[in-house]
Amino acid sequence: MILCMILASVLFALFAALFLTAGEDTARALLTCCGEIQMEAIRENRTRLTLLAEEMKRTNTLADKKKIRQGRSLKRKLDEAQKALERLEKGKGSVLDWIPLAGYRLMQLLGWDSTNDIVKRLYRQCVQFKEKKEAMNYTYYLIGSLIGYVCLGLMLFFAALGLSFGLSMGNRGIVMAVSVLVALLLFGYLPYDRVNTTIARRQEEIERQFPQAVSKMTLLTVAGMEVNQAWKLTSKSGTGTLYEEMNRVLIEFDNNVSPAEAYAKFIARCSNPYTTKLATALIQNLSKGNSEIVSLFRQLNDESWLEHKHNARRMGEKIQSKLMVPTILMFIGIIVLVIVPVMSGFNF
Repeated sequence: MILCMILASVLFALFAALFLTAGEDTARALLTCCGEIQMEAIRENRTRLTLLAEEMKRTNTLADKKKIRQGRSLKRKLDEAQKALERLEKGKGSVLDWIPLAGYRLMQLLGWDSTNDIVKRLYRQCVQFKEKKEAMNYTYYLIGSLIGYVCLGLMLFFAALGLSFGLSMGNRGIVMAVSVLVALLLFGYLPYDRVNTTIARRQEEIERQFPQAVSKMTLLTVAGMEVNQAWKLTSKSGTGTLYEEMNRVLIEFDNNVSPAEAYAKFIARCSNPYTTKLATALIQNLSKGNSEIVSLFRQLNDESWLEHKHNARRMGEKIQSKLMVPTILMFIGIIVLVIVPVMSGFNF
């Protein structure tokens, strides 16, 4: 018990020292990142709410109770995010918002900047779905959050363990201490998991949507349309991650970003071999003209549809392998249901 309380005290002193020695710039950077997270939640919920309303109008399901409940849930999440953003803009974060501050301070002491391998690896993931500045802020937030929750979790773990030994709670105290530790570790790890989930979902959507997009661009360029106009019409012809990224290129054009830089950002955000080939060809097309781009579009179209077929077959095989275990268990259950009554009829 004494050892556990000593360890808890040391961890508490460490956490408090890191938290209290963090400067105003560090606190401001943390609040800025928290604000960006809430702004992203506002944009996402507002978009989902708009799409839901348009779907209800288009399908004439304005009285659908399920969709009404879904809309109310989205509206509640939107209001919560807006209130949280207002608090953060006033410099008033919640208790959970301030926990990563200790991690920020420890990163400063360790000298973890953009040249650190851990930071660079995580930044390359975040930049796929965020702007460069937001991606770097979010990278520091993820690492700081993990460090802060790990320190807090270990501190509460040893404190709860020492308390359980002192009160002779036995196994219940150990279970309580472990539960607290696991809960706080999950709070720190879940943002990492969301990054991996977001990237996997984006990659899957881009791979699925690319053959259709490049087919449209191929048809338009073969018909004699300029590449920029074909890109614009294609980006407006569908919904999904790839079309959103194509629209972002157009927005950057309107903001006077050079085409080469806009396409380079498109390559970084999509991080797909076919989108890389497409954007690289468009960058080269800026200087070479439109003579070779049509044949390259046709080649990309053939390759992407062939890869799409392979992915569909692999997905089918994956689903079949997942269904194999339940099928075997059902077969075993049927055999048991047949054999047990038969065996019970014999008198040995």
